[in-house]
Amino acid sequence: MKRFIGHLTVALIAFLLGIIAAHLSSYIQSLGSETNVIAVEAPAMPPPELSSTKGEPRNLSPKEAEIVAEAESFVCSNGYTEQQCGSIGRIYFEPGENPDALNKIWEQRRETLEGKAYGIILKKKGESTFWTVVFRYTARAGKDRERFGRAWTMEEDRFNKYFIRFSHDFPLAKVEKKL
Repeated sequence: MKRFIGHLTVALIAFLLGIIAAHLSSYIQSLGSETNVIAVEAPAMPPPELSSTKGEPRNLSPKEAEIVAEAESFVCSNGYTEQQCGSIGRIYFEPGENPDALNKIWEQRRETLEGKAYGIILKKKGESTFWTVVFRYTARAGKDRERFGRAWTMEEDRFNKYFIRFSHDFPLAKVEKKL
């Protein structure tokens, strides 16, 4: 009987440690998803009309439309488009950008990406869904805009969404669904 209780105790402790580890990893992951994000106050302007709300036929499911609108809002509110959609909230800072030099950052970013998403990619891995929304460069960006763009990537699991990255020079040929 002592042996049975000993094994049962070890199994219960292992089970509880597994639950604690799962909760801790999701807590750490949600903290890590905010890398390079600082809350600042930007000049308030009326929000832009996102292309997904203009009634254009884009053949998107409701979930795809939600993800594309979120990515378009990110690109606009972080100053990459010709639209000025300043707001109060979190600003994504690229590696090497100085948060104390916001005017310089806004000037460098302004009108480097088209405001309307170019395409979307969906990948599923386990219980997670990875959404990548691709934007074409503008002529001002000085990049090969016919071949490359920028990719906004987000992971979504059953309960949460996590911003993953905002990649440079993403090949447009990899886009699965053009918008």
